[in-house]
Amino acid sequence: MPTPIMHLVLAEEILHGDDLPPATARLLTRQRGPFLLGNTAPDVQTISGQRRDETHFYTIPRTTDRPACQTFFDTYPQLTHAGLLPPAQVAFIAGYVAHLLLDELWLVDVFQRHFLRDWGPLHERLFLHNVLRTWMDARDQRRLNGSVDAALRKAEPRRWLPFVADEHLRAWRDCLVEQLVPGHTVQTAQVFARRMGISVAEMEAVLMSPHQMEQRVFCRIPRTALQSFHDIGYARSVASITRYIGGLVDW
Repeated sequence: MPTPIMHLVLAEEILHGDDLPPATARLLTRQRGPFLLGNTAPDVQTISGQRRDETHFYTIPRTTDRPACQTFFDTYPQLTHAGLLPPAQVAFIAGYVAHLLLDELWLVDVFQRHFLRDWGPLHERLFLHNVLRTWMDARDQRRLNGSVDAALRKAEPRRWLPFVADEHLRAWRDCLVEQLVPGHTVQTAQVFARRMGISVAEMEAVLMSPHQMEQRVFCRIPRTALQSFHDIGYARSVASITRYIGGLVDW
């Protein structure tokens, strides 16, 4: 699914765009740190040790068409009414909802459509899916403006989620901050290589070769498909954030 870097880049685009209602934009700008943290927070299970479905509210493979956001709010209705929550928590939950939506979109429009099709051995398809996400992270980290780490440091969870301890959210925040300090590099290749039981060099052999990227990755998923994912994800994220902060809770 999208990496934390991919979620952060889209969140920053939303913050700096002109598509949110003015009042919503002002709230999220003032609460930038919590909003950015929320956009990555479902991945906290790598720190907390929870099952993925406990933080993402859907399973892979899918067992229902019910949107993850709906399951999230049905399970924790106390989070539904933004007007009753502190501003920092509202921004955090708005980001959390955007993350869930973007993950579901990637699952259907990218992973299932382009990497679950039977064009080669499954391990090769999963490997190239991870290569693609690592390539996107290297590209996207350059798009961050160098202040994301400072904004994240200001996010101080205070019982924002009833199912994740504050200490785990803080540890997750600090893990991100360490990689996002200007001059540092995100550890996407290392993480994926470890999960797959391969060396980083095996991933870099593809990543560093424009020819291999074209012949093994972009022949399977054209760049136009990635742009379509981005555009749809941006529009749907803006809509979901606007609905949540505006008090429209019919998910």
